[in-house]
Amino acid sequence: MPTTSLTTRLDQELKTELEQIARFDKRSVSFMTNQAIRNLVEERRASRDLIRTGLALMENNIEGVSSDAVHDWLLSDEDAPFPKV
Repeated sequence: MPTTSLTTRLDQELKTELEQIARFDKRSVSFMTNQAIRNLVEERRASRDLIRTGLALMENNIEGVSSDAVHDWLLSDEDAPFPKV
């Protein structure tokens, strides 16, 4: 995949911490920065897609899982199944 440069400003403390993490992981700061940005982009894309899906369900009056059921699920055991509609 082709690459390009990105210039940004970081707090000195954050840069120092990033350099320490990169050394510990035996990776370059560039690699670690690329991974962090990739993770952020993927997380934001997934969140945006979930919001769009939720809005589409609401616009089409499709029944969903109640907020109480989701709340209870979040507080349940790690392997608890997601609540059904």
